[in-house]
Amino acid sequence: MGNKILIKTVIYLLVIFGICQVLNIVFPSKAIVVQRKWVTDIMAEKDTLQSLTFGRSHGFALHYDHWDYKGQNLSLGGEDIASINYSLNYFLPKLTNLKEVLICISYSSLYFDNEALSNGNLNDARKAIYASIPSYKLVSPKDYNNMFFGKMFAFMHADYGFEEFKNLVQGNKEFTKGDEKKTALDSLHILESASVQAYDHSKDKTIALEYNPHIRDEYVNYLKQIASVLKSKNIACVFFTPPYYKEYTRLYPQADIKETEKFMQQICKETGAEYYNFSTYKPIANDIKWFYNADHLNEQGGESFTKLFNKILRNKATIKMSEYPDLRVAR
Repeated sequence: MGNKILIKTVIYLLVIFGICQVLNIVFPSKAIVVQRKWVTDIMAEKDTLQSLTFGRSHGFALHYDHWDYKGQNLSLGGEDIASINYSLNYFLPKLTNLKEVLICISYSSLYFDNEALSNGNLNDARKAIYASIPSYKLVSPKDYNNMFFGKMFAFMHADYGFEEFKNLVQGNKEFTKGDEKKTALDSLHILESASVQAYDHSKDKTIALEYNPHIRDEYVNYLKQIASVLKSKNIACVFFTPPYYKEYTRLYPQADIKETEKFMQQICKETGAEYYNFSTYKPIANDIKWFYNADHLNEQGGESFTKLFNKILRNKATIKMSEYPDLRVAR
């Protein structure tokens, strides 16, 4: 009797596993489709890629169409530093011509923790990484929730449960089309988003510290390790913060901004990495036309920022920093 129950249980679990794997292939959620394509593209160009960019959604400010090295932007909405380290550990040994790695640092990067978010509310960025990178190592020590759902339920969007799958089945286009780049200027929307975004991002610190009181020190060590490993391979490690609309910066807790800058300076001093902080660069940060919300550049803003960043980075030995108001550089 006991053996029959065990056999039925095993068969049941295998059937569930098989169904989930079929759904993962046929109906993967949008974030996972994007992430899997990135992995495929990197593997297809692993011998020619010269540059990689990582970060949360703010990292999308860098456009490789206007960069002098061939590269790929692997920024992902909600991606944390532990996930960046995990992805780099996987990709770095496979890329033979890599010259630089750029890592976007947001105001709350030292406290944003996908593992903390998965404790009751799964994080889709972390799930996408597990679903797309063929490894069963954990990103962080207790991240079993995200790994399980990433490997088993790639068809289920973390934030909406089965809603995305339902919409796909019913033909709803809301989740099937790719992200449209926002270019239309809506000044009221940008101004209204400043307080919302500043609050949402600043509370990341509270959530992370409640879950892991040592998160900041762990992330600082991750960044130091990344910079040191890259240096040992003669690959430049460049941290950057893109411009934010001035209202977002004004409303964000100033002590937290200063804390992030202090630790980034420390990391650069100890490892030889560089940090370019454009967050309050006046020609962009003070002009609403470059943004689609308070902390994200629109297409024109991203293009302008990328060209500016590339020019400064490649000519750092000769340019006069006094010509770039409120750009802060740490080396």
